[in-house]
Amino acid sequence: MQTEEENRRLLQRIAAMEEDLKNLQGRMHNMQSVILSNISHDIRTPMNAIVGFANLLADESIDSKERNDFIDQINLNSTELLEKIDNMVDASMLQCGALKLFRNECYLNGLLDELYDTYRDHLEKSRKKLTISVAKGEDNGFFVVNDSRRLRQVLSNLIGNAVKFTGSGSVDFGYCRWNDSKIRFFVRDTGTGIDPFIQEDMFKPFQSRLHSGNDGINKGAGLGLALSKRLVELMGGELWPESVPGQGTCIYFTLPAEKNNRVKHKLQQLNLLTKRNIASLF
Repeated sequence: MQTEEENRRLLQRIAAMEEDLKNLQGRMHNMQSVILSNISHDIRTPMNAIVGFANLLADESIDSKERNDFIDQINLNSTELLEKIDNMVDASMLQCGALKLFRNECYLNGLLDELYDTYRDHLEKSRKKLTISVAKGEDNGFFVVNDSRRLRQVLSNLIGNAVKFTGSGSVDFGYCRWNDSKIRFFVRDTGTGIDPFIQEDMFKPFQSRLHSGNDGINKGAGLGLALSKRLVELMGGELWPESVPGQGTCIYFTLPAEKNNRVKHKLQQLNLLTKRNIASLF
């Protein structure tokens, strides 16, 4: 039989566990409030810009140049809003294990050229004092087999993040063959850099204090980096930062270098078609 002392110790343990549970529930409630606040801010900021510039378009006194500028701002903020919503949906799908990859042939140089054109136009329309450049590590015949949509999403998240948090200077991105089995991509900026003490938390969802803006705090939802890291890992690679405060940041990630030669692929298709044509004669 349990002694009175054993019962007393058991009751103390139960009381301590109840107190820990209460504290945990409080922390979870506070975290939920912060997450909802950050998501609300992330959505409301571009939405307010869209509504504001749309209302300005109703002013008949504005000239055609101003009208075009307003339309550009509406388009920029609409794109930003859609990307944020896509990230939120994808993060939810990753959490419940519902996000699937679709492997296909991805033309790396074409993908990088497309992203370069997109962000060059973005910088011109936003009138931000930044230059952007791209480094392609292979000739025009280089293809890889992976999920091209998710690869584009990762690069777009990283480039967009670099552009957002770099006031002036440059943003560079590209890839190179790292070894026989891997390709290494990079996105480098000349921004404020990242404090070493918070680099471990950079890729956790909703960790918003990654960079310092004018007010010292980035109030974004903080999904882009976390989602990018998870997608890279799903595609068989790894992602990591290198940063020095005051000197900028470079985000690297690798992917398997499963190369699919375009010419060989076309020859295989032609060979199959020829065999089918011969077979049809009999």
